[in-house]
Amino acid sequence: MPLSKSELKAFFEKPRMAHLATSSRNGKPRVTPIWFIYENGLFYFTTRLGRLKGKQIQRNPEVALSIAADDHPYVAVCAFGKAEIVRENRDRWMERLALRYGEEDVKGYLARSTVQSDRVVMALKPERVLSWHYGRDDSKRQDEGVSMATET
Repeated sequence: MPLSKSELKAFFEKPRMAHLATSSRNGKPRVTPIWFIYENGLFYFTTRLGRLKGKQIQRNPEVALSIAADDHPYVAVCAFGKAEIVRENRDRWMERLALRYGEEDVKGYLARSTVQSDRVVMALKPERVLSWHYGRDDSKRQDEGVSMATET
């Protein structure tokens, strides 16, 4: 069974790495590990518009995000949708991301990042979310063609 809303909330509270998939000009996928915050149904992350990931999102905002637990039983979530620039509170989002992932030198990180004029915060509002929990025989359900579509 897909994760419930309360299970998703608990899963996203831990500072797990996410993997963001974007599309290159030649249509090949590109995956980048990122920090994220999940809040009010949105995934927030930061990037620079001048870097490859930022350029690819500007060209094609359709992205996918994969987040998985590193321990047994394995739990995973995939989200699909469009990424958009968040225009408000950029520096506050960056501070929250740094603190969430235990950035030891938050002030140093922020001092370097906040002066980057092309640094933005993006939000992914998922159009579709899939989740599964291998401790509940979800792999068997997948083999049987049962949907892992998840309500967020």
